[in-house]
Amino acid sequence: MENRNTKEQEKTPYLDALKKYVSEDVCPFDVPGHHMGNVQNDFKDFIGEMTYKCDVNAPRGLDNLNHPHGVICRAQELMAKAFNADEAFFLINGTSAGIMAMILATCAAHQKIIVPRNCHKSCINGLVLSGARPIFISPEYDFDLEISNQPRIEDYIRAIDENPDARAIFVIHPTYFGAVLDLKKLVDYAHERGILVLADEAHGCHFGFNKYGPKSAMELGCDLSAASLHKTGGSLTQSSVLLRKGDRVSHYEISKAFALINTTSPSTLLIASLDSARKFLYLHGQEKILEAINLSRYAIDEINKIKGFKAHGKDYFTKQGAYDYDETKLVIELDNLDIDGFTLYKILKDKYNIQMELAETYVVLAIISLGSTFDHIKRLINALKEIAFNHYKEGVKYPKYHYDNPFPKSIVRPRTAYHAPLKVVPLEECENLISKESIMIYPPGIPLIIPGEIFTKEIINRIKQYKKTNATVLSDYENDVSVIDFDTWDLYEKHKKDLEEYYESIKNR
Repeated sequence: MENRNTKEQEKTPYLDALKKYVSEDVCPFDVPGHHMGNVQNDFKDFIGEMTYKCDVNAPRGLDNLNHPHGVICRAQELMAKAFNADEAFFLINGTSAGIMAMILATCAAHQKIIVPRNCHKSCINGLVLSGARPIFISPEYDFDLEISNQPRIEDYIRAIDENPDARAIFVIHPTYFGAVLDLKKLVDYAHERGILVLADEAHGCHFGFNKYGPKSAMELGCDLSAASLHKTGGSLTQSSVLLRKGDRVSHYEISKAFALINTTSPSTLLIASLDSARKFLYLHGQEKILEAINLSRYAIDEINKIKGFKAHGKDYFTKQGAYDYDETKLVIELDNLDIDGFTLYKILKDKYNIQMELAETYVVLAIISLGSTFDHIKRLINALKEIAFNHYKEGVKYPKYHYDNPFPKSIVRPRTAYHAPLKVVPLEECENLISKESIMIYPPGIPLIIPGEIFTKEIINRIKQYKKTNATVLSDYENDVSVIDFDTWDLYEKHKKDLEEYYESIKNR
């Protein structure tokens, strides 16, 4: 962390302007139509009048998010300085909007972008919008926990060497489960070859405010980063920030992409929460994040005393090949229980009022953050003890689906598949057909298959297995899937050879 201007970071220009506007005797004739809370409804009774009073549009004195020149501009300048960036753009549609804007700003149709296949669905959406051609690299896969970690740095470098004309590299910093790669080494290697580095920092916005953990994407030299302040920084849900550093990507390119996907009616509540969260992170982040890390370490020690669970932290993930690890992630593996992770997730909420971040077949994930308390940790530990008492069975064997390849082969660009003619078929009948949709478990939102990839028996079986659990499976249809209709596809002859080569390759397995 650099030594920056603490006095300046104590300011909240946007929040102050909003307070001033609300305190004035405004006679509203603009939208929103509740006119600063002059309506009566159940939600207002529940949440309070002040929330409605603060929900105004973009009146004089509160600036305009799409063309900021006043208090939003000043608040974004403070955000950029706090994050060691040259420029910051407030996002009120989540980090997803920032990821799509990064790709739109840097990659034109058919230009190559190197992407880890365990990317979030927003990256795939960015590929559809831009028409860029992804060069996918496989992550390292933990076959015991059945979760994706970072790709090896060697695989990134190999992809760069094999695709010297790539326009950009997309990285996840950190993964959903906390794994971090040697980003500085990758950035230096890419920049030497004129390749941009874009970071999905959805789960790492706190990195720049904790000298004991991984460094932030901006500190490590990335050109662009999208960071979710709402996830680990204390702002309201949907509020994030897009950060730019250096001159490899211009303000104009980002602004142009930003204008395409941004609403013209941004929420004052979300913007004010970003302004306030930035101040808190800068002034108190180090202290609070260290508290969170200590809580996580305590939880790991205590949970590992409970038969039926194995809690994993930094040592586990670095042994798995991670360069570094975000210790605010608490990964809890099930061991000899007669339930799976999805059932555990449900029991914790339904019986103990404990809301975990996500579940997979053999793990659940807890996010320990600025708002976590010792009481939260104790409640989780006590609940796990009781669950272990009821569900621990010595010698329970879990079925292990050790997939040869967790992700299917890409045949055409996501944009090409998205615009191809649609055919809807039952899930059982889609083998060897090209998907037109992304199918994923949410959270974390990492697609099992994306537009342009080919359905395999493995993927079909995985989707079926997830549908049998308590997992939330996001897809276009309940029991059917969207695929390209080969009979009416005018590009079929162009891609016929690729399909035939694929079919031939699977015969020889």
